[in-house]
Amino acid sequence: LSPAADVLAVMNARHSHRQGPHVSAGAEDRNLQIQALEKIARPVLENLSQGTLHSTMINQTSGGSSGIKCPSYRISAAFGRLLAGIAPWLELGADSTEEGQLRAEFIELTNKAFHNVFLNTTCGDFVKWDGCVTTMVEAAFVGHSLLRMPTIVKAMDDDLKQAMAKNLQLTFKFGDRESNNWCNFPSILQAGLWYHNLTNQTQYIYEAIKLQEEWYKGDGAYGDGAHFHFDQYNSFVMHPELVDAVAVCKLKNDPMGAKYNCLLKRMQRWAVVQERMIHPDGSYLIVGRSEHYRFGAFQAISQLALQNLLPSNLPRGQVRTALTAVIKRFLSNPDNFIDGWLSAGVNGHQPGMMNSYGDTGALYLISFGLLQLGLPPTDAFWTEPAINCTQAQIWIEGKDIGLDEAYDGPAC
Repeated sequence: LSPAADVLAVMNARHSHRQGPHVSAGAEDRNLQIQALEKIARPVLENLSQGTLHSTMINQTSGGSSGIKCPSYRISAAFGRLLAGIAPWLELGADSTEEGQLRAEFIELTNKAFHNVFLNTTCGDFVKWDGCVTTMVEAAFVGHSLLRMPTIVKAMDDDLKQAMAKNLQLTFKFGDRESNNWCNFPSILQAGLWYHNLTNQTQYIYEAIKLQEEWYKGDGAYGDGAHFHFDQYNSFVMHPELVDAVAVCKLKNDPMGAKYNCLLKRMQRWAVVQERMIHPDGSYLIVGRSEHYRFGAFQAISQLALQNLLPSNLPRGQVRTALTAVIKRFLSNPDNFIDGWLSAGVNGHQPGMMNSYGDTGALYLISFGLLQLGLPPTDAFWTEPAINCTQAQIWIEGKDIGLDEAYDGPAC
């Protein structure tokens, strides 16, 4: 790929963003979401930059569970998951505004964190990426972040990039767990490395495409393996990672890139379903495992907003209003944090709702619901008028919104 053939051309058109009105109707919405990002991210980035995350972060597991027996898990989970969510915002770079100065600070902290996690072998937060199978999950989230902040990655020194690629690829030894959504983890990692010319291998991308097609159930929903699970893994993992991996194939002129538009339409249908799960008060449907990742459950709709790919029946102002309501409700409950760290739960400290294999670091997948902050404040996503979410239009406004229809698209 030439430098001009940037990944933004397919996956992230925000630098050629649409201009909205001079006065942003969504400025307050953005400010609130920035508050959430800073509150979530600061303790992780500050400690990682100093090499103190492992010794400082509180340990939370599900009631009676000892969590995952992996020394590096808490570090790799907090690092990979937080980074994948805030990477598009970091990619906007520093500027003279208050938000731009916060970004400059966090970019510096992130660079230090990368060095401690991948290069500084004497640091308490250095990660042994081949230590256990769960590091493959977190390596995948780092891989996804490489696609979401390409300029920052390109600016890294060569020693760091080579150490990062070498360590992340150690997790491929765990890459043959193909019975569920995990098939996407080595795939998106391979895509992130491939985009930056740090590998030329594609076998895991091809395998994930093949398996997810076999597991497609219709109306925008994939099975988590052969069976459908009513949870949020279509958004936590499957749609965002599959679509972005295939987008890299498209950029590389690989034949699998021809599947991009078809896969995108499925993801757009899932976003419509997701928006309808959000209630006017910012609560939303809780179903299935891993709901302690909170509004990270809306990664699919957040990613489509970031990439200017929302379906025509989901106006930007409506998506912004819905996501802001969810984030505002989260911030309104002080019990969502313990000593500055995310607490285990959905609405406050509810450790019984945490996966038995979970840990405090895993909770930072919540940041996946902040991808839209990678759109600059002048983008129409932030400036278009607010529109109530679907449930408010029906139950409060009494509006006739028309028929919702299933998506019966072709095989991909």
